[in-house]
Amino acid sequence: MMKTLRTATALRLALASALTLAAPALFAADLSVSVTNLTRGTWFTPLLISAHPAGFKAFSDGAAASVEIQSVAEAGDTSGVQALLPAGASKVVNPNNGPLKPGGSTTSASFSGGAGTANSQLTILAMMVPTNDGFIALNAIDIPTTPGTYSYNVNAYDAGTEANDEKKAAAGGINQPGMIFPAFLNDATGKLSADINPAAPGFANASKEGFVHIHRGIVGSAAGGVSALDNTVYRWLNPVARVVLTVK
Repeated sequence: MMKTLRTATALRLALASALTLAAPALFAADLSVSVTNLTRGTWFTPLLISAHPAGFKAFSDGAAASVEIQSVAEAGDTSGVQALLPAGASKVVNPNNGPLKPGGSTTSASFSGGAGTANSQLTILAMMVPTNDGFIALNAIDIPTTPGTYSYNVNAYDAGTEANDEKKAAAGGINQPGMIFPAFLNDATGKLSADINPAAPGFANASKEGFVHIHRGIVGSAAGGVSALDNTVYRWLNPVARVVLTVK
């Protein structure tokens, strides 16, 4: 009888151990994200960083942009994308407490996602200023399940919702042709930087593409040229940002 009890107990312990090993971790992974602006003269509007379930994508390459992505790319407004995030997604909004300057870096507060959670993918979005409809994006990349530090070079995307005419917009917001020039582009005296020409006519032959694609970069022109942007200051090529993801 005693031998039978000992055998049954051992079997129960072995089964419990096997189930424990087979089950996913029940704790949430701690994540933090650092974003560095690699451009010479272009700013990033306040960032949206989110860990979310697989199946959600903010946009699809080669497809028409949603109005939510248009709002990011033309006005730096991430509220629409935030509203689309699945229930339970974690997010960090505006970790820099304002736009991220050229050469600047910002690190998010810790948030949950990755192993042991439903939030297995990472998305990062922000508008590039000045551009017509350019934005940076990591679009639903898999969060590594092994703790460590992971680095990603980030490309700029073009929403395809506006012609890249590189001239000043008459007004802010979406569906307003041209580029916005917010106050953070001003020089030390509070005036618009001298390497921006708000009176430039822009590229007359520019047209919107109608689909999201990798951005061609700013073309610019010499002082007094058709672009509002001095090509010795504002021209850039990909990648435009570096993201460092820490998984604990």
